[in-house]
Amino acid sequence: MEQPLVSVVIPFYSGKDWLFEAIKSVLNQTYKNIEVLVINDGSSENIDDIINKFKPRIRVIKKTNGGPASARNLGIKIAKGKYIAFLDSDDLWLPEKLEKQINFMEKTKYVWSHHSYQMFWENSKKSRVVDTSKYSGNVYRDTYISFKVQTSTVVIRKSILIENNIYFPNMRYGQDLEFFRRLSKLYHLGYVDGILSKFRIRGTNAGFRAKIQLYNRANTWENIKNNNELLKLLPKPIIFSYKLTKYLSKYVSKLDTIINSEKTKEVISKFLYVLPYSIFKIYSIK
Repeated sequence: MEQPLVSVVIPFYSGKDWLFEAIKSVLNQTYKNIEVLVINDGSSENIDDIINKFKPRIRVIKKTNGGPASARNLGIKIAKGKYIAFLDSDDLWLPEKLEKQINFMEKTKYVWSHHSYQMFWENSKKSRVVDTSKYSGNVYRDTYISFKVQTSTVVIRKSILIENNIYFPNMRYGQDLEFFRRLSKLYHLGYVDGILSKFRIRGTNAGFRAKIQLYNRANTWENIKNNNELLKLLPKPIIFSYKLTKYLSKYVSKLDTIINSEKTKEVISKFLYVLPYSIFKIYSIK
């Protein structure tokens, strides 16, 4: 069977040693018909040694800094492949990831798919498997309750992004999830069995902070509060939780004017987020 071309989009801003590992994990794939697009998002790090090491097997595109969403969007626009696979520069793929995923998509005709992954902590032996097998088919509702699909696990047929003008929104946080919402509203999601990538946890990832989660949920509520079609899909306790995060986020924003310690603000945010978090957690299991 002829292998369709896969464009691998890797946004890069910092951490050249991790970038080196990420590129190696791509070039070590059992699936060989790939183009590797490293989008240098205005990094101050010199990666000429990496370019020289891997050329001509990779292509590096320089741009002014605009964040990972803008870097991925540029990659989408210039990609030549039938499929686009995303890989963050600090994550890793296992060797059979693309072979299994592309074979699955060619056989089933899913236009986007994902798989489970392993989280691993930098400078630690700690790791944890995240089983995302329950996210399959119509996952639009899930994206507003709990959606643990990680960007470096996702492969998408490029044509559906171009035809529907679907790109990553220019948001400070949560751009991946909003991108998945736009996709899932139109297309069912396929699940490829197996743990085929590794997601690096370095320091305190912003997405895990209670303060950031409160703000993200509050912003989501602003975007959906007048969407009656969507609100009919969501359980009433979830709607209550969204409204509550909107109220709590206003309180948390006031902490910036009276408390200097980020650690203290995060502790308070965790306490405030307990109730809405618990409700989202309960309904993510149902």
